[in-house]
Amino acid sequence: MINISFWNILWTVFNLLLLYILFRIFFFKPIANIIAKRQEEANEIYDKASKKESEAEELKENYEAKLVSVEEEKKQIISDARKSADSQYQKILSDAKEDARTIKDTAIQEATQEKNKIIAGAKKEIADLVVDATSKVVAGQHGASVDSELFDEFLGKAGE
Repeated sequence: MINISFWNILWTVFNLLLLYILFRIFFFKPIANIIAKRQEEANEIYDKASKKESEAEELKENYEAKLVSVEEEKKQIISDARKSADSQYQKILSDAKEDARTIKDTAIQEATQEKNKIIAGAKKEIADLVVDATSKVVAGQHGASVDSELFDEFLGKAGE
């Protein structure tokens, strides 16, 4: 049979309370301290990670802003280069037109001078032929056959 005595129950309750106090002092407090330290370390790591994440986000925004700025600068440089190239093209084109106009004017002047020389030479030859023909007419006979010969001779020399 089971014997239940008051002293046994009291002794068991005392042992349980003693064990509870000892566990609480030597087991639960150190474990609670370790858990608190671990929680602090986890919080610190989380805070550091949050800070690093915000810094990374800020750097990303700065990088994107610089990227946009560089893109705009690139467009501006290309636009300036196109404007410069177009102005140089227009200058080269106007210089070429001016050179062509100068060459054309010079060629026209030279052609006009050459034409005037040819006309002057032709006039001189015609005058010489007229003088020759006149001197032959005056010195020689009059008549249709002589006039016809002189006219043929004049045309022959004029054709040369």
